[in-house]
Amino acid sequence: MNKKFFAYSLYFVLLVSSSVSARVESVNAPNVAEGDDWVYSLTEEKAVAPGGGMVSTTRRIETTITRAGTKSFSVSVKQIDSTGLPKEILLNSDWSASKNVNGQMVVMNRPYDFPLTPGKEWKLDISANAPTPAIKVEKIIKHYAVIGWTDIKVPAGTFHALKVEMEGEWSKEFTEIGPSASAEVAKGNGNSVSLAKTTGPRTPKPVGGKLYAAFWYVPEIKSHVKSIIEDYYPGGGLHSRITEELESEHVN
Repeated sequence: MNKKFFAYSLYFVLLVSSSVSARVESVNAPNVAEGDDWVYSLTEEKAVAPGGGMVSTTRRIETTITRAGTKSFSVSVKQIDSTGLPKEILLNSDWSASKNVNGQMVVMNRPYDFPLTPGKEWKLDISANAPTPAIKVEKIIKHYAVIGWTDIKVPAGTFHALKVEMEGEWSKEFTEIGPSASAEVAKGNGNSVSLAKTTGPRTPKPVGGKLYAAFWYVPEIKSHVKSIIEDYYPGGGLHSRITEELESEHVN
Protein backbone atom coordinates (compact mmCIF):
# COMPACT_ATOMS: atom_id res chain seq x y z
CA MET A 1 0.00 0.00 0.00
CA ASN A 2 1.18 3.51 -0.81
CA LYS A 3 2.58 4.96 2.47
CA LYS A 4 1.35 8.44 1.63
CA PHE A 5 -2.15 7.10 0.96
CA PHE A 6 -2.07 5.05 4.18
CA ALA A 7 -1.00 8.07 6.22
CA TYR A 8 -3.75 10.18 4.66
CA SER A 9 -6.35 7.45 5.31
CA LEU A 10 -5.25 7.11 8.92
CA TYR A 11 -5.44 10.90 9.36
CA PHE A 12 -8.95 10.90 7.85
CA VAL A 13 -10.11 8.10 10.18
CA LEU A 14 -8.72 9.89 13.23
CA LEU A 15 -10.34 13.14 12.10
CA VAL A 16 -13.75 11.50 11.63
CA SER A 17 -13.43 9.64 14.93
CA SER A 18 -12.54 12.86 16.72
CA SER A 19 -15.51 14.64 15.12
CA VAL A 20 -17.91 11.85 16.07
CA SER A 21 -16.52 11.79 19.61
CA ALA A 22 -17.10 15.54 19.96
CA ARG A 23 -20.66 15.22 18.78
CA VAL A 24 -21.56 12.48 21.28
CA GLU A 25 -19.68 13.97 24.23
CA SER A 26 -21.58 13.23 27.45
CA VAL A 27 -22.19 15.93 30.06
CA ASN A 28 -22.81 14.88 33.66
CA ALA A 29 -24.80 16.69 36.33
CA PRO A 30 -23.03 19.71 37.81
CA ASN A 31 -21.43 19.64 41.22
CA VAL A 32 -22.76 23.00 42.45
CA ALA A 33 -21.25 24.48 45.59
CA GLU A 34 -22.24 27.07 48.13
CA GLY A 35 -21.28 30.49 46.82
CA ASP A 36 -21.59 29.68 43.11
CA ASP A 37 -23.00 32.85 41.58
CA TRP A 38 -24.44 33.98 38.24
CA VAL A 39 -25.67 37.41 37.12
CA TYR A 40 -28.16 37.52 34.25
CA SER A 41 -29.81 40.20 32.19
CA LEU A 42 -33.50 39.24 32.19
CA THR A 43 -35.89 40.66 29.58
CA GLU A 44 -39.61 39.96 29.96
CA GLU A 45 -42.02 40.63 27.09
CA LYS A 46 -45.79 40.47 27.55
CA ALA A 47 -48.66 40.93 25.13
CA VAL A 48 -51.05 43.74 26.08
CA ALA A 49 -53.88 41.62 24.62
CA PRO A 50 -54.23 38.47 22.48
CA GLY A 51 -52.82 39.34 19.07
CA GLY A 52 -51.72 42.76 20.30
CA GLY A 53 -48.35 44.43 20.73
CA MET A 54 -45.74 43.51 23.32
CA VAL A 55 -44.43 45.53 26.25
CA SER A 56 -40.91 44.84 27.49
CA THR A 57 -39.03 45.25 30.76
CA THR A 58 -35.39 44.42 31.54
CA ARG A 59 -33.72 43.90 34.88
CA ARG A 60 -30.55 42.31 36.26
CA ILE A 61 -30.90 39.16 38.37
CA GLU A 62 -28.32 37.56 40.64
CA THR A 63 -28.61 33.84 41.38
CA THR A 64 -26.53 32.39 44.23
CA ILE A 65 -26.26 28.87 45.66
CA THR A 66 -26.89 29.25 49.39
CA ARG A 67 -26.95 25.55 50.33
CA ALA A 68 -25.83 22.52 48.32
CA GLY A 69 -26.92 18.98 49.23
CA THR A 70 -26.67 15.60 47.56
CA LYS A 71 -30.18 15.63 46.06
CA SER A 72 -31.14 19.30 46.10
CA PHE A 73 -29.79 22.80 46.53
CA SER A 74 -31.17 26.15 47.62
CA VAL A 75 -30.90 29.20 45.37
CA SER A 76 -31.20 32.86 46.32
CA VAL A 77 -32.62 34.99 43.50
CA LYS A 78 -32.59 38.76 43.82
CA GLN A 79 -32.96 41.76 41.57
CA ILE A 80 -29.83 43.88 41.51
CA ASP A 81 -30.28 47.57 42.45
CA SER A 82 -33.64 46.79 44.05
CA THR A 83 -34.73 47.17 47.65
CA GLY A 84 -36.80 44.00 47.38
CA LEU A 85 -35.80 40.99 49.44
CA PRO A 86 -34.24 37.98 47.65
CA LYS A 87 -36.36 34.89 47.02
CA GLU A 88 -35.15 31.51 48.24
CA ILE A 89 -35.95 28.60 45.89
CA LEU A 90 -35.38 24.87 46.40
CA LEU A 91 -34.29 23.00 43.27
CA ASN A 92 -33.32 19.42 42.57
CA SER A 93 -29.62 18.64 41.97
CA ASP A 94 -30.18 18.56 38.16
CA TRP A 95 -31.72 22.09 38.10
CA SER A 96 -35.23 20.65 37.83
CA ALA A 97 -38.10 22.19 39.81
CA SER A 98 -40.83 20.30 41.68
CA LYS A 99 -44.27 21.33 42.90
CA ASN A 100 -46.96 19.73 45.05
CA VAL A 101 -49.72 18.55 42.71
CA ASN A 102 -52.75 16.85 44.28
CA GLY A 103 -50.73 15.91 47.35
CA GLN A 104 -47.64 14.60 45.52
CA MET A 105 -44.37 16.27 44.57
CA VAL A 106 -44.19 16.40 40.77
CA VAL A 107 -41.36 17.66 38.56
CA MET A 108 -42.74 20.64 36.62
CA ASN A 109 -39.59 21.65 34.75
CA ARG A 110 -36.59 19.50 33.78
CA PRO A 111 -34.41 21.43 31.34
CA TYR A 112 -31.61 18.86 31.70
CA ASP A 113 -31.77 15.08 31.99
CA PHE A 114 -28.18 14.18 32.84
CA PRO A 115 -26.05 12.80 31.41
CA LEU A 116 -26.69 14.98 28.37
CA THR A 117 -25.76 13.80 24.88
CA PRO A 118 -26.79 15.24 21.49
CA GLY A 119 -29.99 13.58 20.32
CA LYS A 120 -31.23 12.60 23.79
CA GLU A 121 -34.95 13.17 24.45
CA TRP A 122 -37.25 13.09 27.49
CA LYS A 123 -40.80 14.03 28.36
CA LEU A 124 -42.86 15.46 31.20
CA ASP A 125 -46.59 14.66 31.34
CA ILE A 126 -48.28 16.61 34.13
CA SER A 127 -51.95 16.46 35.11
CA ALA A 128 -53.56 18.30 38.02
CA ASN A 129 -57.15 17.78 39.19
CA ALA A 130 -58.89 20.93 40.45
CA PRO A 131 -55.77 23.11 40.88
CA THR A 132 -58.24 25.98 41.45
CA PRO A 133 -62.00 25.98 42.10
CA ALA A 134 -62.65 27.21 38.54
CA ILE A 135 -60.48 24.59 36.80
CA LYS A 136 -61.51 20.93 36.63
CA VAL A 137 -58.31 19.54 35.05
CA GLU A 138 -55.09 21.18 33.94
CA LYS A 139 -52.60 19.30 31.74
CA ILE A 140 -49.09 20.16 30.60
CA ILE A 141 -46.96 18.08 28.23
CA LYS A 142 -43.32 18.97 27.58
CA HIS A 143 -41.01 17.29 25.07
CA TYR A 144 -37.30 17.99 25.55
CA ALA A 145 -34.47 17.27 23.12
CA VAL A 146 -30.72 17.91 23.15
CA ILE A 147 -30.03 19.64 19.82
CA GLY A 148 -26.22 19.68 19.93
CA TRP A 149 -23.13 21.80 20.53
CA THR A 150 -23.00 25.39 19.30
CA ASP A 151 -21.10 28.61 19.93
CA ILE A 152 -23.17 31.42 21.42
CA LYS A 153 -22.33 35.01 22.28
CA VAL A 154 -23.79 36.70 25.38
CA PRO A 155 -22.69 39.76 27.40
CA ALA A 156 -20.32 37.55 29.47
CA GLY A 157 -18.51 36.40 26.31
CA THR A 158 -18.64 33.61 23.72
CA PHE A 159 -19.23 30.06 24.97
CA HIS A 160 -19.36 26.54 23.51
CA ALA A 161 -22.76 25.38 24.76
CA LEU A 162 -25.02 22.36 24.51
CA LYS A 163 -28.43 23.52 23.31
CA VAL A 164 -31.62 21.95 24.69
CA GLU A 165 -35.07 22.73 23.27
CA MET A 166 -38.53 22.12 24.70
CA GLU A 167 -41.78 21.99 22.70
CA GLY A 168 -44.91 21.71 24.80
CA GLU A 169 -48.61 22.31 25.14
CA TRP A 170 -51.07 23.10 27.91
CA SER A 171 -54.82 22.62 28.29
CA LYS A 172 -57.50 23.45 30.84
CA GLU A 173 -60.98 22.01 31.41
CA PHE A 174 -63.29 24.11 33.55
CA THR A 175 -65.82 23.24 36.23
CA GLU A 176 -69.49 23.95 35.76
CA ILE A 177 -70.68 27.40 36.73
CA GLY A 178 -73.98 27.25 38.63
CA PRO A 179 -77.11 29.25 37.84
CA SER A 180 -76.99 32.95 38.61
CA ALA A 181 -79.58 35.69 38.98
CA SER A 182 -79.31 39.38 38.17
CA ALA A 183 -81.66 42.35 38.16
CA GLU A 184 -82.25 44.87 35.42
CA VAL A 185 -84.11 48.15 35.63
CA ALA A 186 -86.49 49.00 32.79
CA LYS A 187 -87.98 52.46 32.40
CA GLY A 188 -91.22 53.36 30.68
CA ASN A 189 -93.89 56.04 31.03
CA GLY A 190 -91.91 57.64 33.82
CA ASN A 191 -91.91 54.46 35.89
CA SER A 192 -89.04 52.11 36.73
CA VAL A 193 -89.60 48.38 36.82
CA SER A 194 -87.11 45.86 38.23
CA LEU A 195 -86.83 42.73 36.12
CA ALA A 196 -85.20 39.56 37.40
CA LYS A 197 -82.96 37.64 35.00
CA THR A 198 -81.75 34.10 35.60
CA THR A 199 -78.87 32.37 33.81
CA GLY A 200 -78.74 28.58 33.89
CA PRO A 201 -75.68 26.47 34.67
CA ARG A 202 -72.94 26.39 32.04
CA THR A 203 -69.44 25.00 31.55
CA PRO A 204 -66.82 27.13 29.76
CA LYS A 205 -65.19 25.53 26.74
CA PRO A 206 -61.75 23.92 27.25
CA VAL A 207 -58.76 26.00 26.20
CA GLY A 208 -55.15 25.20 25.36
CA GLY A 209 -51.96 26.66 24.01
CA LYS A 210 -48.33 26.01 23.12
CA LEU A 211 -45.07 26.25 25.04
CA TYR A 212 -41.48 26.66 23.88
CA ALA A 213 -38.12 26.93 25.65
CA ALA A 214 -34.44 26.78 24.78
CA PHE A 215 -31.41 26.49 27.07
CA TRP A 216 -27.72 26.87 26.20
CA TYR A 217 -25.90 24.87 28.89
CA VAL A 218 -22.16 25.27 29.53
CA PRO A 219 -20.59 22.57 31.76
CA GLU A 220 -17.73 24.80 32.91
CA ILE A 221 -20.11 27.29 34.55
CA LYS A 222 -22.56 24.61 35.77
CA SER A 223 -25.58 26.42 34.29
CA HIS A 224 -27.00 28.09 31.19
CA VAL A 225 -25.54 31.15 29.52
CA LYS A 226 -28.82 31.88 27.77
CA SER A 227 -32.42 30.74 28.02
CA ILE A 228 -35.68 31.59 26.27
CA ILE A 229 -39.12 30.64 27.65
CA GLU A 230 -42.29 31.31 25.63
CA ASP A 231 -46.00 30.86 26.34
CA TYR A 232 -48.69 31.11 23.64
CA TYR A 233 -52.38 31.98 23.71
CA PRO A 234 -54.97 29.40 22.54
CA GLY A 235 -55.21 31.28 19.23
CA GLY A 236 -51.47 30.96 18.61
CA GLY A 237 -50.40 34.48 19.50
CA LEU A 238 -47.42 35.00 21.81
CA HIS A 239 -48.49 35.70 25.40
CA SER A 240 -45.07 36.11 27.02
CA ARG A 241 -41.35 35.62 26.42
CA ILE A 242 -38.61 35.63 29.06
CA THR A 243 -34.99 35.82 27.89
CA GLU A 244 -31.96 35.44 30.16
CA GLU A 245 -28.36 36.19 29.11
CA LEU A 246 -25.32 35.72 31.31
CA GLU A 247 -23.45 38.89 32.32
CA SER A 248 -20.97 37.39 34.77
CA GLU A 249 -20.34 34.25 36.83
CA HIS A 250 -18.23 32.96 39.69
CA VAL A 251 -18.21 29.21 40.32
CA ASN A 252 -16.05 27.19 42.68
